[in-house]
Amino acid sequence: MNLRRLDLNLLVVFEALVAEASVSRAARRLHLTQPALSHALARLRVAFGDPILVRQGRTMHATPRALVALPEVRVLLAQVGRLFTSGGRFDAALAERTIHIGVSDYAALAVLPKVLPRIRREAPSLRFVMHHAGRHDAPALIRSGAMDLALGVFGHMTADISVQTVLEEPYLCATWRGAKRRARPGIADYLAAEHLNVLVRGDSLGLIDEALARRGETRRIVVTVPHFITAAALLRGTGMWLTAPQGLLRRFAREFEMATFRPPLELPLFRTQLAWSRQREDDEGLAWLRARLLAGREGVGAV
Repeated sequence: MNLRRLDLNLLVVFEALVAEASVSRAARRLHLTQPALSHALARLRVAFGDPILVRQGRTMHATPRALVALPEVRVLLAQVGRLFTSGGRFDAALAERTIHIGVSDYAALAVLPKVLPRIRREAPSLRFVMHHAGRHDAPALIRSGAMDLALGVFGHMTADISVQTVLEEPYLCATWRGAKRRARPGIADYLAAEHLNVLVRGDSLGLIDEALARRGETRRIVVTVPHFITAAALLRGTGMWLTAPQGLLRRFAREFEMATFRPPLELPLFRTQLAWSRQREDDEGLAWLRARLLAGREGVGAV
């Protein structure tokens, strides 16, 4: 590839095409005609030596090579944007950029409604794509550039990733209101109960089970789901117990007919955290966004 012949605008087109997996949706996002996007896709296929998008049935799918290249292209576009935007300085009012954020469903619910209106007012041309990510896959996604930031429960990260607490709150337990249980359950009741667990990756221990393991104890998990709100909805009509952050259970107690009570064991606080790559701390746009996201501290269970 002769770099002097490469049009950097093709990287913008590549990102939109692979992210949307659709020529028409990418054209709408970039405010271009569909024939113009089809022509750009043809040029990209020549440059990459890869079809980029392939049809499977009635839908288009990105090729494996395109998916591997996508995080690297996003990093390059971010670097170019920093170089040329306002002489290298970030101006929220003028910035046009797509930011990818890894989130758990509860982190998005607890933090984003408090801060997104202000972000949209101050930076109306920023675009956000949210991806479901947990503490096991978020570090690799942040390192690769597939995610610019992540919101969730991460604990201690490696030295190349910074973590800052946005919210912290206690755990509560919940059961369906129609379920039978003792008024003041003890640890023996907790260990004997059937539990509904929330874990993005089901083959690992969550924070609650790590705390129990340190005591030499285990609980009976009968259902594991990747989303907190799904877990709360699944309690109805069962005898299962759910241990989850206080804010979630209080918010949905009436809607999902839940009775809440304090866990009969000591658990660490549930911390919603913001994580990002130390290698990108000079990115003024991401630094600006981190400051706005950390403004969510004024919410429930503020640090």
